[in-house]
Amino acid sequence: MKKILNSSFLSLLPPFLRSFFLLFLCVSNASCLYLLKPRENFESSKNLSRPDYSDLKYWASHPAKKDPGDEVPKDSGFTDMQTTAEADVFFVHPTTLIVAGKYWNGDLEDESLNRKTEEGPIRSQAGAFNACCRVYAPRYRQAAFYVFMEDTPEGQKALEFAYEDVKNAFLYYMKNLNQGRPWILASHSQGTRHTVRLLKEIVSSSSYKKNLVAAYSVGYPYSSEETGLSPCISPDALGCVINWNSFLWGSKPVRLSERFGKSLCVNPLSWTVDESYQPKESNPGSVPIRFYRVLPGIADAKCESGILWVHEPESRGFPTLGKDDTYHLVDYHLFYASIRRNAKARVDKFLSEKGKR
Repeated sequence: MKKILNSSFLSLLPPFLRSFFLLFLCVSNASCLYLLKPRENFESSKNLSRPDYSDLKYWASHPAKKDPGDEVPKDSGFTDMQTTAEADVFFVHPTTLIVAGKYWNGDLEDESLNRKTEEGPIRSQAGAFNACCRVYAPRYRQAAFYVFMEDTPEGQKALEFAYEDVKNAFLYYMKNLNQGRPWILASHSQGTRHTVRLLKEIVSSSSYKKNLVAAYSVGYPYSSEETGLSPCISPDALGCVINWNSFLWGSKPVRLSERFGKSLCVNPLSWTVDESYQPKESNPGSVPIRFYRVLPGIADAKCESGILWVHEPESRGFPTLGKDDTYHLVDYHLFYASIRRNAKARVDKFLSEKGKR
């Protein structure tokens, strides 16, 4: 097992990811949880600025501005195709508020937090869709990481507060920006908790579903039934949902272990739900956590018992974290090129079937 308690590992991390190191130390050592806990009660979060999604300021990525969602890894041969894309992606980012400070929710006026979000998941996760889609990623008053460490009434209120922003951003996008275009829903971690609910409560029973290409709701264990959608059982299936949760081969999940047995797992190399092994040679490219190159053929994958098992990649930059050796932080990085390729293929299939091309 790769050890992370050393300066060599820290040197791999740009500033926007160093707080995640503290996060996973605290996952492994409950005695430091107090560092992550908000200082005030939840009611103080209600004083935070409310997002106005007609203002570009409240979008971490938007086609009308230059942002990290436009970027691709250096010398990758990939191109940002948003100016000609015939589809959109609505992306909900994971938790980037690790040390909560005062509030249970993120402050949208906190430029340091905003940069962390943009230089981390917006670049390496939302940007994976810029070959097929215009990228829309709202800022929202995310719940602090502490809410996932201890189940408290305050934490549940913080999650509900965050979801309301996500829902409002989505409805604004649909009513003002989508204009009948095919769209992908994508997310990771906390973002996926919100998109699973969004799919069940809004998308699955509305007209928005007819133009849904697929939902890449990754990094949290859930069953497809919880979304109201069918699982994506083939590489070009449409209107369906995709999930995986990556762990080092042979490890044992510690947190949320009761949910994994029933969790949806779609292999991001074969794009099927069976338990067939996909060798590393079938992986078109992984991107290290620093997002500086594409490395083909270094990470394999196999779904089993609701978990995506991955042998240690043959390169630095893909750390396992926590007691359970999860690859949670690099769920997207490990399969970056495969995601780009598959999202484009699904959009092309949708456009062809709907007679829009």
